[in-house]
Amino acid sequence: MTTTASDVALYYDELHRWTERDQGFQTFSGFGHDSIHRFLIDADSGAFSPLTIYKHVDRHLPTHEPLRGLDAGCGYGGTAFRYLETHGGRWTGITISQQQWRCATAIAQARGVAGAIDFHLASYDAPLPGRYNVIVGIESLIHTADPMATVGNLAAALDPGGRLIVVDDMPVEAPTPPDAALLAEFRRAWRCPVAPTAAAWSAAATAAGLSPIAEHDLSHLLKPRAEPDLDAALEHLTSLRAEKTRQGFGRLSDAEIGGLHLERLTRRGSMRYVMLVFERD
Repeated sequence: MTTTASDVALYYDELHRWTERDQGFQTFSGFGHDSIHRFLIDADSGAFSPLTIYKHVDRHLPTHEPLRGLDAGCGYGGTAFRYLETHGGRWTGITISQQQWRCATAIAQARGVAGAIDFHLASYDAPLPGRYNVIVGIESLIHTADPMATVGNLAAALDPGGRLIVVDDMPVEAPTPPDAALLAEFRRAWRCPVAPTAAAWSAAATAAGLSPIAEHDLSHLLKPRAEPDLDAALEHLTSLRAEKTRQGFGRLSDAEIGGLHLERLTRRGSMRYVMLVFERD
């Protein structure tokens, strides 16, 4: 299957539609926090939450001037809403999912913050709607089909001294053959044609005129399930695939099964959850 931007958009639109009808799925959908981030252990409180990632991103936000931020692949706008509330400034979010864009825009209007935050139905590979001193991509840039082009486009919209913060699942350089095969299936299921390594992201950033500032491996804050539990979950979800596909939720089934592959790869150490921070020269 060839991954296209339109297929990624439909993938997220389908996840949104399923979330609306399945309350159990909502627990991990991001609806409650306006975001779809991985659950991480908070080393201070012990809580396991999709909000933990912000404690790690916070320390790398620019502090010398008001923030003009872009959330590249914003989902429901959670990152932009949070940082508008905690750091102020002006925030923009972009997503290629119509459902996410409509939802984020409606939330901004309902909260009365539409004057300080705006959302666009747009790709992070297209011309961006402004210039920024920070761009954040949390679990979104992994869908790029051309990391060099994507990072180059984002870097071109950064002010000198501005920062690009990338948080995502990144494979190790040389997974075992079985894990390499599983990684290929994960990429197909999650519409991630490349899924760059940390080194590949850094190479793209350097080529775009960015300098590395920090790299943090946060994998130890995840809680991947044991292999027998993943086996049982995979058997169950596989048994539901045909019926979900018949109902028009084949991409949702891929997302669920791909998530199990990701857990397994993370558990085995073949996939890492990493935050990379770059600064424009």
